[in-house]
Amino acid sequence: MVRAADAERGSIVCSHVGCGAVNVVQTAFQYDEAIVQGLPSFGQLAYLGDSGATYPLEFGRNVIGTSDTSTIQVNRFVHNGRCFISRRHCTLTITFDKWTGQLRYHLQDGAVDPGSQSSQPSLNGTMVDGMLLLKTEIIDVNDQSIVTLGGLDRFRLTHYSIPATMLETYKVSLDYNPDRTE
Repeated sequence: MVRAADAERGSIVCSHVGCGAVNVVQTAFQYDEAIVQGLPSFGQLAYLGDSGATYPLEFGRNVIGTSDTSTIQVNRFVHNGRCFISRRHCTLTITFDKWTGQLRYHLQDGAVDPGSQSSQPSLNGTMVDGMLLLKTEIIDVNDQSIVTLGGLDRFRLTHYSIPATMLETYKVSLDYNPDRTE
């Protein structure tokens, strides 16, 4: 435990005989997850083809596909008479990182089937910036990355960045941790 006098001074002096080393006490904090309730947006997917359609994202799980059971129902983009996007093609999950105060975007190919509760991969695969996702892989997706569904239809993922002034109001100071000294 950090004594009140040490916390006030901002350092701890080692009490071992002859040591006298000074350790600086660092304050720790995290951000309150309630911040997500007031956000105006959670980012978007923008189709890079002719239509230029945009699809706003939701906090939590976003199942992307052509089915009306998908959270994000994309248009059926037809190439030579075929659509290469599956009905429930991939899942983009948006979470809040309480340590950085930013949203994180996790992508996986396929989606959980509502009937069987088992994960079903897409028929034609999902790529991020030209790299094919493995069927069991979940990856973090960077801002402005290109997500390709079915090998043909490309979307730009745009993250929502929480403004620093808003983050400051949701900062929660944590008690001093003796393991967090310099």
